[in-house]
Amino acid sequence: MGRKSTFTAAQKRDAVMGVISKRKTVAETCRELGISETTFARWCEQALAGMEAALADKDKRDSREDVLAKQLAEAERTIGRLALENDLLGKASRRLR
Repeated sequence: MGRKSTFTAAQKRDAVMGVISKRKTVAETCRELGISETTFARWCEQALAGMEAALADKDKRDSREDVLAKQLAEAERTIGRLALENDLLGKASRRLR
């Protein structure tokens, strides 16, 4: 197992973004940080995986919100029906007295 990284997530992000935005080359970035290109490639893979997870979470969140909205609408319909039934039963019970 490798040693623990001394770089923060923000430092890794900045390094990857520097190469993606073409401000620096991979070689320059690796030289400045004292890391291998293999390490930098792993950071890029992690960044892409993180972006994929973030985008998937958005889709899941939207889907969950849709489910909750449907459940809320069903609950509101049930409450309305029960309120109407309660009102009708109250009127019927008053007539039976």
